[in-house]
Amino acid sequence: MTSYNDLFVAMVAFIGGVLALAVAIGPWQKPYHLRSIARVVDRYGMSAARSVWVLVAIVSLIAGMAIANGIRPGYATPDRTLSGSTK
Repeated sequence: MTSYNDLFVAMVAFIGGVLALAVAIGPWQKPYHLRSIARVVDRYGMSAARSVWVLVAIVSLIAGMAIANGIRPGYATPDRTLSGSTK
């Protein structure tokens, strides 16, 4: 069963992915003034910067799906204790 915390984090990742995708295909110029993206624009052009936004969107959406499905690395598995047991 997926916890509500996982669903909340997954929704934040989905919203971030949708916003990044909207920046990539939309007419906005403000997000391209961010320092990292501005360097990509100066060095490689606007199409490369749009590709960076699309890549950020894809990674964020995939992470959101993984979190919502409860996929996590082995070291991040929460401890499961039986009720009434002591450690």
